[in-house]
Amino acid sequence: MLGALGAAPGLVSLTIRDAHGQAAIPVTLTTGLKLANYGPIYVAARNGLFAQQGLEVNTNVGGTVVEPVSIALSGRGQFAATGTGMAVNSTLEGGKMTVVAKMCGALGMWVITPPGTSFTSLADFKGKKVACLRYPSNTITTPTFAMKKFAAMDPKADGVEFLEGPPGSIVGAVRDKRADVGVVFEWDASIAAQQGLQVAYGFAEQMGPILLTSVMVKRDYLEANPDLVQRFCNALAASMKIIRENSAAYVSAMGAEFSNLDRQVIEAGCARLLATPGYVPLNPIVDKAEWDASVEHDFLAGTIRKQLPFEEMVDNRFAQKATAAFGVAG
Repeated sequence: MLGALGAAPGLVSLTIRDAHGQAAIPVTLTTGLKLANYGPIYVAARNGLFAQQGLEVNTNVGGTVVEPVSIALSGRGQFAATGTGMAVNSTLEGGKMTVVAKMCGALGMWVITPPGTSFTSLADFKGKKVACLRYPSNTITTPTFAMKKFAAMDPKADGVEFLEGPPGSIVGAVRDKRADVGVVFEWDASIAAQQGLQVAYGFAEQMGPILLTSVMVKRDYLEANPDLVQRFCNALAASMKIIRENSAAYVSAMGAEFSNLDRQVIEAGCARLLATPGYVPLNPIVDKAEWDASVEHDFLAGTIRKQLPFEEMVDNRFAQKATAAFGVAG
């Protein structure tokens, strides 16, 4: 899970402190690039939900999908929020990770095209030059997976060429006709629409629920600090409830986090994300079907070498307890 406008090089620190000045336990969360996928974290931080749980959460933004797990394994951070497959890869390599919460439950990505371009199905990728972010970004792996699984296509054999670039490059590549189409997250989809391009196709409609982004911790950290993991999950469940009950809080938090973007882009993007079933989860509990869909996606896309089972990799105890006490049941 990679890519979107607003990413910063290296690590950028944002410290969320107890609004009442009370002593709080410091923990560090590292995300991948700064994305709309992490909306529940931003809402929790902006509404003091971590502080209410007695946590001082320092949120660092990593430069790649891999970096959050690397930081957790090194002990420089405790919580990682990133593409779910990174927990699998780490565990396969001996750095045992456990997924404790769902962050994003749908493939919030869209195909953008020049005006007048017809793009209504995966078959329309055939022969196209596709602007995307650098591998292993979902802007490459998701269309690759989708073509293989749902359209019986081989991207290379069917003339699909991926034009990889840095965050912020996709809209310009399509607008300037260096690419035929682009695959984007928000906020790039709404930026593209504002600049006269079409948002033509959504992957979530084809693929349904999937554990796109999750919260994970080292297995030994979980065993030693179950109370802190519970507090973190409590704040996430409360955040998801707020988003469900008050969408304005979601828009406000996103606007504050992405203050460099035009307000109309934020509002349009939030509307698109909230209208995508499962993108903002109802609660942080991980469903087995979502897990299975995620590891199949990553395996076919080539970002993991083996599929590990739900029962080995997911511990739902904390998300379930948090949902019962602070969240919205499914």
